[in-house]
Amino acid sequence: MNTHLDNDDLKEYAISYILYKNQEGFSFSSLTQFHYHMDVDDKSKGIVHASAAIEFLMLALDILDDLQDQDDKEKPWSLVSLSTSMNISTGFLMLSTLVLRQSRFDNEVKMQALQYLDEQVLRAVEGQHKDLQCSCATEEEFVSMMKDKSGSLMACATLIGATLQCTRQHEIIQDYSENFGVAAQLANDIDGLLRLDTKNDLLHKQWTLPIMLLAKESDREADWIRAYYAGKVDKKFMVQREEELFQWIYHSPVVSYVKVLKRLYQRKALERMLDLQVSQDWKDGMQEYLEQI
Repeated sequence: MNTHLDNDDLKEYAISYILYKNQEGFSFSSLTQFHYHMDVDDKSKGIVHASAAIEFLMLALDILDDLQDQDDKEKPWSLVSLSTSMNISTGFLMLSTLVLRQSRFDNEVKMQALQYLDEQVLRAVEGQHKDLQCSCATEEEFVSMMKDKSGSLMACATLIGATLQCTRQHEIIQDYSENFGVAAQLANDIDGLLRLDTKNDLLHKQWTLPIMLLAKESDREADWIRAYYAGKVDKKFMVQREEELFQWIYHSPVVSYVKVLKRLYQRKALERMLDLQVSQDWKDGMQEYLEQI
């Protein structure tokens, strides 16, 4: 930030966003570094810069996602004007490609890495559009959307790491990254449904797979959900029935089903990852990573 930005006010905001993100941890850069070290234990400083590029990208997309959803008022980019946070997000996007382009790798592999970045982010944009339009009506459509929205970003991080080390087997990496992205999104959707605070997905009318499945149930609570999403009742109506509603959700077979589905895609990712021609130590480390969600 200090190298590429001159405006002190802009830097102050941007750095505060980075420090906030640091509290969650830089999980995508860990994936990039892990895949860079698939074949060799190279300590090149270039991968640190490439990892920073990935985190600039993911932070920019996180900010845009939150500004689009308008469901989290506590994050620092939600506490300032929309125009300021959008501007900083644009800066992070540009820094992601600039830092990657300036990293210490041969131009040929950097160009391939940038190609993956462009392709995977464009897929994520398409997935996000489907999500914002609430256009998914079946489990298959939700999974396809999640592969685009979340799986492509996982693939972006893993493929860039592998590419910069000139590691092949990209088809396998893409495949298990997408399945891992679906599992991670399902875990996030379960959390968003069950959390008892103002960020609850249901109260914010987010359209996720578990909410779609709940709305298909025949109980009176499902009637409330359908009426709420159809605009026939308001948020106050739902809040007044919150205890009954969330007791029903918590004990619903839908929650158990989505947890099993998450585990299924987790296992798909793991089984596909094991097809890689790499050391067993690396596979063991990647398995531990995949099992974390």
